[in-house]
Amino acid sequence: MKIQTKIILASTLSLFVLLVLANSSIYFIFNKTMTENAIQRLETETIHIFEGVKEANPSSVHYNDLLRAYLPPNGMIRVLTPNGKPILVLVRDNTNMQYLPYSYKTGEQTTVERINHHLYAVGQVPIIWTNGEIASLEVTEPLTDIERSLRILKVSLVIASLVILIPTVIGGRILSQIILRPIKTLIHTMEEIQNSKTFKKIGRERSSKDELDQMADTFNNMMDLLEENYKKQERFVSDASHELKTPLTVIISYTKMLKRWGLERPDILEEAIEAIHSESMRMKQLTEQMLLLAKDDTQWQLKIEQVDIAAICRETSKYLQQAFKRKISIHIHTDRPWIMADEKKIKQLFYIFMDNAIKYSEKPIDLSITSSGNFLFIAITDYGIGIPQEELERVYERFFRVDKARTHEAGGSGLGLPIAKKIIAAHNGEIKLESVEGKGTTVTLKLPMNLS
Repeated sequence: MKIQTKIILASTLSLFVLLVLANSSIYFIFNKTMTENAIQRLETETIHIFEGVKEANPSSVHYNDLLRAYLPPNGMIRVLTPNGKPILVLVRDNTNMQYLPYSYKTGEQTTVERINHHLYAVGQVPIIWTNGEIASLEVTEPLTDIERSLRILKVSLVIASLVILIPTVIGGRILSQIILRPIKTLIHTMEEIQNSKTFKKIGRERSSKDELDQMADTFNNMMDLLEENYKKQERFVSDASHELKTPLTVIISYTKMLKRWGLERPDILEEAIEAIHSESMRMKQLTEQMLLLAKDDTQWQLKIEQVDIAAICRETSKYLQQAFKRKISIHIHTDRPWIMADEKKIKQLFYIFMDNAIKYSEKPIDLSITSSGNFLFIAITDYGIGIPQEELERVYERFFRVDKARTHEAGGSGLGLPIAKKIIAAHNGEIKLESVEGKGTTVTLKLPMNLS
């Protein structure tokens, strides 16, 4: 069943139930009020007849003539004995009321009874008959006016209900079309995406600021996210195929060389093994870096703890000085070189920038740590080839290398700075890059002491 049909049925059924309850209440209250008025009126009339009979002199007035004087219009008066048989029946002409069923009651009471599909008000009061026997004086009146009023009320309520229900069904249909229009647009857009294999958004003429408008925003945001992830996947595949092509070619070439002369020439064997090992390690490093960059920022799981930046700088510098035989000077100008961060990611950050400084310069490297406010500043300065001003904005692009003539060993893979940028962003920090071509480069890292 369609949602539109469900909305129409639900709204119509709900209104129908409410109308039935309301109309039933109106009918019941009207019926009760009218019958109670009829009972009170007949009760008064019965007492009036009883008082008249009571005060009459039986020797001078015949009960038949007396009661006929009190006979109501279109009504009936009967006198019932304890054995249940009427001893006197008075009715107007051309009525069949004398054939109505009867029953003797000892007490005084007035009721409304439905007899042969018609309403009658019946009042009874005990009297002493001429023979000294206790009888029951019964006064009966047909409630024709009440029946007619109830029929008119019933027809009016039915007509009023139809007058309300029909526009409600039409209005429910129109309302459901308005409500479901964005959903139909969403379905149409999804079908277009499925058929065309492209990313499309829901077009909107105006914003309605409701839940359906929020649904459209959510869908469009989801499309943006899917498109972004799809582009990342395409870029990853393209980058991987581009960057892994060279080492794979080298490995295949040396493998063929080994198959031909590897067992006969030890120098070729040693060269091939070294080249295959080197290219394999580079492929491993490239793969790890590309997988790291392919992750979304929300997938980075940081282990936040207090990190001593000065200790990390000393440790990193010590290893790099031993490996590359380069002097690294550390200058600490703060008494609180601590931040809340992921220690492994911060170490990776330092290795990236220190490695670049060593690769692109031959002179000693300066590293300084300062603090200001709630931020820690780490500046890494090399005095090497520098970066041209027109290429400063491109250094964070994947696989971009400043010096195109450098080999992979000297210039790296071009993934270090993009990774560093993501690490800094994950820690709510900033990178400032200043460089003069031929004089050197200074990288300043701004990190908050308390990561929030």
